[in-house]
Amino acid sequence: MKIIPTSMAALAIILATGKTFAADAIAPEAAPEPPPAQESFSWTGPYFGGFGSFAVGDMELNSRQIFADGNPPPINGAFEISASGFLGGIRAGYDWQFADRWVVGAVADIAASSYGASVTASVDGTEIFNGEVDVKYLGTVRARLGHAWDRTLIYGHGGLAFGKTEQTLTVGGTTVFNEKQTRAGWTVGAGVEHAITNRISFGTEYAYVDLGSKQILDNGEGLTIKDDVAFHTLKAFMNFRF
Repeated sequence: MKIIPTSMAALAIILATGKTFAADAIAPEAAPEPPPAQESFSWTGPYFGGFGSFAVGDMELNSRQIFADGNPPPINGAFEISASGFLGGIRAGYDWQFADRWVVGAVADIAASSYGASVTASVDGTEIFNGEVDVKYLGTVRARLGHAWDRTLIYGHGGLAFGKTEQTLTVGGTTVFNEKQTRAGWTVGAGVEHAITNRISFGTEYAYVDLGSKQILDNGEGLTIKDDVAFHTLKAFMNFRF
C-alpha cells in the first residue's frame, strides 16, 4: 500500500519539473543591448604644432637714377624677378565649434625662411647694380572659419603677416647698401585639416602673403630703389590637440 502513494508523488514531481522545463523553453530571450553610440569629434580646444612650406612668387625692384646735366640720360627700371624658397616653424591656436558643424578659431605661427631672389641690371654690358632681397623670417596672426564633417575641416583664413627682409645692393661692384628691415602686411588663403585621432591632426594650407612695397635706398644723389615682396605658400602641418 505504501508503493502507490510514493509512485504518485514521484509522478507529480516529474510532471511539475516538465512544466518548468516547458515554460523555460518557450520563454523569449532578452534582446541584446545595442552598442554604445560613438561621440562625434569636437574641434573645440587649443592646439600646438609644426609645419613646413614651399614659397614661390615674383619680387619687384623699382630703381630710378637721375644724372646731372651733361651726363647720360636718366635710367629708370622695374625689374620683376622670380623668387622661391622654403619656410619651417611652429604654430599654436584655438578652435571653437558651434551650431553643430561650424568652426571659428585663431592661429599664430612663426617660421624661419630661405625665400629670396636676386637681380643684376646692366647697360651695354656694364653692370649698373646687383640687388638681392631675402625674407629672413615670417610670422602670421590669423582668424579662420570653416565647416566640419566630423573629423574633416575645410576652412578659409586671413589676417596679419609680418617678417624681416634683408636687401643687399651692389653698384658698380661696390656694396652700397645692406640692411635688414622689419615689415608688416597681410595674408589670406584656405586649407583642409583632418583629425586622425582625438589628439593628432594633419592638414595642408594655401596662403597668399603680401609684405608690401618699401623704399630700401635713397642715396641722396638721385638713386632710389623700392622693393615689393609678395608670394604664395603651400604648407603641410601637424597639430597636437588638448
